[in-house]
Parts: sequence; structure tokens; C-alpha cells
Amino acid sequence: MPKSVFATLAQRMMVLIVTKKEFAKYLARDGHCYHCGIADETLVPQHRRNRGMGGSQSRSEPSNVVVVCSMVNGLFEASETASRAAQKYGWKLRAGQEPESTPVFDAWDGKWYLFDNKFGKREVPPVGGN
Repeated sequence: MPKSVFATLAQRMMVLIVTKKEFAKYLARDGHCYHCGIADETLVPQHRRNRGMGGSQSRSEPSNVVVVCSMVNGLFEASETASRAAQKYGWKLRAGQEPESTPVFDAWDGKWYLFDNKFGKREVPPVGGN
């Protein structure tokens, strides 16, 4: 699928998930896809903890959202291998993991961060020696 089609679909999906004002705050915090580093119109919010995992109340809290490109977002949802990798790096959470206390890896800059619920982040030591 051409990149512009992904961008259009991603933008439509984003409207249903977060407001433009909220997404602007995520972009200010993250700046690029935490997986590949791209910083274009294909960026979308990735909910780290899904609704079915007890995340319904906290689903839209800033600590529960990481910015990724729409291509990677789709892979996380469609591929078991990609989903496992996303869990390893905190882009998706396993049952029982809390967004505010589970670090997220920014593969572009090679650093781990903890997100807070005020659209902030702080660098933390590498997880598991990565």
C-alpha cells in the first residue's frame, strides 16, 4: 500500500482514538516513531495496554500511548512476532504491566524512557542489559 494511503487511514483512526490536541502533545514528547525513527504524516498513537487487558479506564492516559508509524502499528496488531517484539520494548504491554512503571525503548535514539501522565518522559537505565 502506498504511504499516502497508510497516512489517510492512520489519520482517520487517530481521530477516533485521541484528539488532535492530545496527539500534538504525544508528538511533542516522542517526536518520531519509536520503532523506526520516521517523523512524517504516518505517525499514529499506539496504545500500549489494550482495552481487553484492563486498560479501558487508563487507555488514553499519556503513559499508555507511544508514537509509532502506521506501518509498524499495523504489524504489532497483525503479527505475533512483531507483537512479541513490541512487548519486549514496552511498545505493547502484557497483562499486569502498568504503563507508568514499564519503560519504553526508543529504538531511534537507543534509550529507555518512563512516560508520566502529564505528557512527560524521563530517561531510565537500560532494561535487561539492552
